[in-house]
Amino acid sequence: MSEQFASDTEFFAVTHSSPPSITPASRVVNFPDPMLLPEPDVDTAAARIVSALEASGIDTYFGLPGGPVIPLFDAILRSPGSTLIESRHETNAAFSAIGYWRATGKIPVVVVTAGPGATNVITGVVSAHLERVPMLVICGDVAWASSGGRLLQSLGREGIGIEDMLKNVTRATVRVALPRSAASQAIAALRAATNVENPGPALLVVPIDCGSSPVEFAHQVESIRTAITSQIDDHVVIDVAHMLASARRPLIVVGAACRPHAHAVQRMIETLRIPFVTTPQAKGLIPESHPYSLRNFGMAGSWWARRYTAGDVDVALVIGTDLDDVSVGPTSPIGPDGSLIHVDLDSTVFNRNFPTRLGITCDLGPFVQRLRTVARELNLFNPHAASVMAEAVKGSPFDVEDFRVDDSPTLAPHRVIHDLETAAGSNATFITDIGEHMLFALHYLTAEGPTRFAIHLGLGSMASGICSAIGHAIGNRNRRVICICGDGGMQMAGSELLVAAKLKLPIVYAVFNDARYNMVYHGYKQLCGNEAPWDTPWVDFVGWAKSMGMPGARIDRPGQITATLLDELTASGLPVVLDIRHDAAVRIRGAGRVEALQHMSVPPPSSRMPGSMPPPSSRSPISSRSPLSSRVPLSSRVPSSARHSMLPPPPDELGADLLCGTPSDLGMNKPPSVR
Repeated sequence: MSEQFASDTEFFAVTHSSPPSITPASRVVNFPDPMLLPEPDVDTAAARIVSALEASGIDTYFGLPGGPVIPLFDAILRSPGSTLIESRHETNAAFSAIGYWRATGKIPVVVVTAGPGATNVITGVVSAHLERVPMLVICGDVAWASSGGRLLQSLGREGIGIEDMLKNVTRATVRVALPRSAASQAIAALRAATNVENPGPALLVVPIDCGSSPVEFAHQVESIRTAITSQIDDHVVIDVAHMLASARRPLIVVGAACRPHAHAVQRMIETLRIPFVTTPQAKGLIPESHPYSLRNFGMAGSWWARRYTAGDVDVALVIGTDLDDVSVGPTSPIGPDGSLIHVDLDSTVFNRNFPTRLGITCDLGPFVQRLRTVARELNLFNPHAASVMAEAVKGSPFDVEDFRVDDSPTLAPHRVIHDLETAAGSNATFITDIGEHMLFALHYLTAEGPTRFAIHLGLGSMASGICSAIGHAIGNRNRRVICICGDGGMQMAGSELLVAAKLKLPIVYAVFNDARYNMVYHGYKQLCGNEAPWDTPWVDFVGWAKSMGMPGARIDRPGQITATLLDELTASGLPVVLDIRHDAAVRIRGAGRVEALQHMSVPPPSSRMPGSMPPPSSRSPISSRSPLSSRVPLSSRVPSSARHSMLPPPPDELGADLLCGTPSDLGMNKPPSVR
């Protein structure tokens, strides 16, 4: 173990003999045993690439065809073990591939053509990079190297330069140089994408002349089995266990990087008996009905989380998140002089947005397992947290306590969420797109496990959820998939429903239709003190769906969305569109994103870097900022006699302000932290 000290923060770098897992379901990556690749029908380099990938467990491709990449598409279509999903836009193909990986843990391949095909896919690749999704992206290219001429759609250095465009958001960029090396170069790119320490997208560029050239011999692929071990000094783990057990108001923050280790994290929490919150992307990793759950914090965080953190957490264990503005929102994970313990693979996230007392760089799974073991062996648990938590959860966790029975004649969005959740049943997966509707999904849905909820906030791109729902439905046809989206996102990516229709995927698209970019409308008004419509013509999404042969229903009253309705609409096996006309004026108080942008708009003091926190030694003592004797106790803010009957106090009263900083560096050799 190596130690590094910086100001008042201790950083413990824990080395790995092997890095951490990359898929939700497995902690070991298997490559094929030594073998000769199966003889393809056509002995081209493209066919050898597909055969090599098939031997490595790759069987599902997403993409759009085009001239320069046609040898790859031909090879995929000729391969009996391969499935091709034809999307309607390249970035949408990447979003669908991300959803497929989330549902199955299997590595997807995105195949696009040269020129606009390659540039169109960039947004999806960036999203996969930020969410650390292992993915192979194959771009066809023109034969510029062999001809030496200037050619339309060239991806090379004299053209678009796609390798330079994507080098900061891919784990490797590989260009096939010779037909005979195409298969081995494809495997090299795949291994870079599935690097267990830093998974993410990798780029393989296949010029058409290389892809279509014959290859006279088969390549041998050697077996590589990567297992995971991680040596963590027990004195570090023991210190953490003692700090958590002796804390007055402890908190555990669960980030999305904990997804492969959700069960181990839950058992650790139960052993230590400490309340926990999840970040928005981690919502549901541990059931939100768990007795120690404060539900999600951050953007659209629960009022349980807001009340608990308003009391100044003195020890916080943060696992697998970078604590960015979306992850934190109005809920600071640590009090002014508390001790924040931050565990992540990416050490650059430490001491960025909040002062870190103890930074631990390691594989999350072995760490939480060892922490639980140490706590059990030493009989360490927190005896105070349960009573402190009980005070915070006396009131409702929701902004509108009676949202389930809100019968307002103008349909409230929170009632829509309740009706959808009740109608969908316990075996449904909810995916939310990006927009005002996602705040209601985050706040009011109750996610009871890792497969129950998904949101793509690594990049926060509109249309990500609409397309990801397709990948989820392909990956698990036994679960009902509900996509909560807006009319703006549907106008961007609604053509992807044709893909779902072709594949007979009965996805329910719940379209919050308000004929405007509702989040932009409210944010502009709040940030600038001005109003602009940001509107679009009303779209009849039921008629739109009908024009493509899909069923739909218009929803404009509470209680219209029922299990019977969903069963009837999905009986044909086709995607379904619910055109939901809701009250666009209803909002969640202090949901977090606009408040964070307001903070970013204020120039920081010149004495420190933007987005940083002053070190503990330079901050004024707690007594000069807010004497303990003068603080208003939580109980006096919300009288106990009224907690069950009144709404929570407004965000300002709970100290909703936070300092939001810049995201962590995203260099090639630094894994982006999954929130």
